[in-house]
Amino acid sequence: MSNTKLWTRDFVIVSCVNFLLTLVFYLLIVIIGVYAVTEYHASVSQAGLVTGIFIVGTLIGRLFIGASIDRIGRKKTLFVGLILFILTTTLYFIHLGIYFLIITRFLHGVALGVASTATGTIVAQIIPDTRKGEGIGYYSMSATLATAIGPFVGLYMSQYTSTQIIFGLCLVLGITNLFIAFWYRCQHWKEQQHQLK
Repeated sequence: MSNTKLWTRDFVIVSCVNFLLTLVFYLLIVIIGVYAVTEYHASVSQAGLVTGIFIVGTLIGRLFIGASIDRIGRKKTLFVGLILFILTTTLYFIHLGIYFLIITRFLHGVALGVASTATGTIVAQIIPDTRKGEGIGYYSMSATLATAIGPFVGLYMSQYTSTQIIFGLCLVLGITNLFIAFWYRCQHWKEQQHQLK
């Protein structure tokens, strides 16, 4: 029975981590273009680049880590990605011009790509084989939920608070994510190793 259990501690933790990663992404994407224009007097094309280069960074992060995640280890990759995610979030507080903001967005995207690749790989590993479709569906729902909540929070906060407070919230969410990830035990992997022995 335990081999078919879906809602394990690790499954919930990894889904929560994925939710918060996606939440920060969508929270920022709706306000960062306007921020670039108002704070740095960016042109329309520069504001578009600030918004879109995050996706390019995410893609590169996924391609880079995808080839070496098994060698590095899934759990270690997750922590590296989350720590990089926090560090790159702090760069938003540094004002060194529009090009520095573009670099920040790119690096933040790379960090997201690394962390999200780790969560996707981990969740595919810990879901029981007999419940793969159901498990992936529930896991994907964490990102879908963040897709709905993130833009709402970003736009709502932009009306009543400063962008620095929004960046501060993203930093808090990143740190919270790292704290949540510490509870991930990688239990399924340990059970598999024990069975191989």
